Order: sequence, then C-alpha cells, then structure tokens
Amino acid sequence: MTEMRINIRRIRNSSFPTWLGLVLGSWFGLAWGSLISMPVGVGFGVAAGTVVGGFLAVPLWGTIWGLVGLGGQRKGALHQLGVKTLGDDDPLTLRVGDLAGRLGLKTRPWVAIMPYNNAFAIGANAKSALVVIGRPLMEALTDAELDAVIGHELGHIASNDMRRMGLARSFQNALVWYLGFSNTLQRWARWTLTWMSELSILSMSRKREYWADAVGAALTSKELMIAALEKLHSRPELGDFERREARLMFRGIARGSMFSTHPTLKERRMALEAGTYLRKVIISGRKTDVQPTQSHSMPAVEQIAYAVPSSALDEHLRLSDTSNSSSL
Repeated sequence: MTEMRINIRRIRNSSFPTWLGLVLGSWFGLAWGSLISMPVGVGFGVAAGTVVGGFLAVPLWGTIWGLVGLGGQRKGALHQLGVKTLGDDDPLTLRVGDLAGRLGLKTRPWVAIMPYNNAFAIGANAKSALVVIGRPLMEALTDAELDAVIGHELGHIASNDMRRMGLARSFQNALVWYLGFSNTLQRWARWTLTWMSELSILSMSRKREYWADAVGAALTSKELMIAALEKLHSRPELGDFERREARLMFRGIARGSMFSTHPTLKERRMALEAGTYLRKVIISGRKTDVQPTQSHSMPAVEQIAYAVPSSALDEHLRLSDTSNSSSL
C-alpha cells in the first residue's frame, strides 16, 4: 500500500482569525439586531446605547464561554451518553495513539466508547482532546475502515476545529442573550438576528468535514474513507442526541443545502475521488509494506504521551461510573 506523509501545518487552523471574524460579526449583529428589534417609540439613542455596550460585553462573554466553556461542553455532552473511557493499554487506545503518532500529533487523545453508531472528538485543544467511538460503528466496519474514521476525528483535533466551532457558537449565543431573548426564542432569534453567523457556522461545519475526510483518507486511503462513509450512511436514522450535537458527529445532518451541518454522502465521495482536499493535505507518498493498523499492535504510541496522568482525566470527567458504563 502507499504510505502518505501529511502536512499537518497545512490543516492546523489558528483560533485568532476565527475569533477576530466573530468579534466583527458580533458588532454587525448588534447593529442589525438593535434596528429590527427596537420597540415602537424607543429612540435611536437607546438602540445606540445597546450597541455600544455590546461592543465590549458580547466579545467578552463569547470569548470566555467559548474557551472556558469547552470543558463544560465536553462534560455536558458526555453526560448524556453511556460513555466508558478506556485505559492506556486498551487495544482501541493503542490504535488511536498509533494513528495520532502517524499524523504528527505531539500528544495522543483520550479514548472512549459509546452505544451510538457514530463518532466524535471534543476538547478545547489537542492536549485535552477526547475521541469517542460508537460500539455499533466498531462492529459494522472493518479494521481498515475504522482507521479511516479514527483518522477523520484526529483530523478535527489537528485542525483545531473544536475550539473554532466552540467559539463560533458561544459568540452567537452571547449576542442573542445580550439582546434579551429567552431560551424559547433562541432558534428564532438566531435566524432573525444572527442569520449571517448561523450560515457561516454551518458553512464552517461542512467545510471542516471535507478536511477531516481528507486526513482519514491520507492515513488509510480514499477508497477506505469512502467505504466507511457509505456504510455509516446506510445505518439507522440519527438519534435525538446526535441531531442536537450534529456538528460534533462523524455522521451529522446532511440535507445538501446551506442549512446542513454536513455535506451529503455524494458530495463527500466526490471530494475524495477528485482529491480536492486530499492533495492539499499530502506532502508525498511512497510504497511501503506497512499494513492497516491492527487492534493488537503498538508502534508509534510510545513516542507520544498524554498531557496529564490518566487519574487526572478520571477525576476531571467523572463519567465512567457504573450507571453510565452499564448501558454499553
């Protein structure tokens, strides 16, 4: 098979351009929201005061919630699942660590399994990232196809996707809340007051799936990545949790429009076959005798390490208790 070298610098995205764009977008949203939501009889001075006050408050809230809140988001998301974190010597942990080493990550992510036919990665950065793989997914895919899915999730980690998406959503929430809308009106307010940011977030979500697919294909092959996608899209419909957290999931909402979190299967397959993103990820390729990662192997894992002791993770998450694990 062909072993490909991945240009990890090409896929790594800084949070700063995203943050700066969100600050400018929040200012536009404040001005727009004040204009269309200004009650009858309220003067321009009141609306202007709302905008000026929000110039500082919204970016501040959005930044704090986006960066600090990612840890809470991870706890909240995992708390709704039957998640079981795996030990350092678990075959799946070793498998993920091997692929992380081949990708060029300096620290390997934590690994967990869940009872959903899906996968996702979450965490503020690579040092605190957690990769969650569904047990039904593991049973449905071949070893090589599973490597492609794991590579996809590692691509999100290498690309800094979780932090960028977390910032984008927290800025949007900060803007809507600042303008005084209750939780029952959040969905309406997003499309009325922050329609530009909502479309931008959905566009970012779709594009990052193409890049992650390219990483999964680079670590295995585009044929294996396509095969994994096709098998997953033939599985049962998304559950309620998967729909709520669609931007996190390997398989999310894909309607083939600007309102989708994910590209359609056809769009993802076409991008992989054409090499649209894959050619930008690869430095070079060479023939090798290396076979797809086996669940019992342990090559590159020893060369990278966890950022904190495993006991610290267990204390931090507190999610692998008997009540959650029993559903697996």
